[in-house]
Amino acid sequence: MRVVKSIRAFALLLLAQILVPPVLVPQGFVPHVTLALTGEKAEFKQVADGVYAFVGKVNDANALVVVTTQGVVVVDTGNNPPETRILQNFIKSVTNQPVRYVIISQNHGDHAGGTPAFLPSAHMIVHEHVAKDWTSWKPYQTKAWRKRFRERADALKDANPGDFVISFKENMTLRLGGKTIELIYVDDQYNPGDIAIWLPQSGVMHAGFVGYIDRHPDIRPDYSHGTTMGMLKQLEVLSALKPKVMIPAHGPLGDVKDLHALTDYLLLARQKVRAMMAKGMPLTAIVKEFHMNEYKGWDRENHFEWLAETLHRELQSQGPQVPQIVEQKVSGTITRLEEEGRRLIVKSDSGADLRLRIASDTDIDGAATDRSELMLGMKLTATYQVPQGFNAALGYDVVEMIVGP
Repeated sequence: MRVVKSIRAFALLLLAQILVPPVLVPQGFVPHVTLALTGEKAEFKQVADGVYAFVGKVNDANALVVVTTQGVVVVDTGNNPPETRILQNFIKSVTNQPVRYVIISQNHGDHAGGTPAFLPSAHMIVHEHVAKDWTSWKPYQTKAWRKRFRERADALKDANPGDFVISFKENMTLRLGGKTIELIYVDDQYNPGDIAIWLPQSGVMHAGFVGYIDRHPDIRPDYSHGTTMGMLKQLEVLSALKPKVMIPAHGPLGDVKDLHALTDYLLLARQKVRAMMAKGMPLTAIVKEFHMNEYKGWDRENHFEWLAETLHRELQSQGPQVPQIVEQKVSGTITRLEEEGRRLIVKSDSGADLRLRIASDTDIDGAATDRSELMLGMKLTATYQVPQGFNAALGYDVVEMIVGP
């Protein structure tokens, strides 16, 4: 894969705003043919003195651990409660120091959902956008957060996430036990609070949301995950630091060349959608035709639909899609499980199949209290959200559900 220098990348980006070139593979471009998955078990790898990378299994969320003489700093918290507990055990295997700070790089359940496991003894550091979002949680979200880890339920029974939060507006530097940890926020109209974490003494970076290696990015037309333009701005800043080790949000460890690779990817994706728009193709046809086959083997091709829709909006300078949410109920049986219960197919009592998505803030009661405990054949009653006029490509989000054997 060629390396796109910063100035050149943004010159191309500016040109793409003015001209509509045919979709051409860039000169020197080498297609990716790879399997992006990490191993079947989570790994804990030392990447510098006192610095460790937690690499999630099968592309689960990654984390960063910084051990100092005055305590431990953890960046992100694991994909689900079992993974968070594995992360905690890994930390205990290398130090007796307590976890003093938990930094959240992005406000998604697979990165922030494990925070209750470290409370109330630790502080959480988040961007102010994330802190604001947490203060607006609905009762079911707070309830799910309090009981997400059985062992912490009593300690957090009267707590709220905001009780433990330290927030910042721009950048922040944390110095602890001889280690310097820089939190980098790249301002953008639609940045929901995504940050990167940079260790200048060792050249190690947790790149947060823009740290994708061999994985199609999860960009949505409601801009809840930001925009491709916002990602390019972040990549410009992070690439300039030339990290020796780059810990992505998901996938194997990399370095600065992987930040350049994602820049290439986003520029090509924008060019493809712009060319189809120039031909007068309607959105439905663009979504159907859009692909990134130049990146064969990359994880999460099910993100294509949302990426195409988002680019269609961005390239017309439209704001985020704001769908009306309608809550519906279903009773039925689990007939398919994916990603340890994160996604379900439920056969409703009326006989219809329904795709549901279980988030970290889904309030679960009954025979299972965590999505990783769900099993085929279980009965459930669920309340889920249907966004009107919005393509819920990965399934409808479940608000709360009761599960029976």
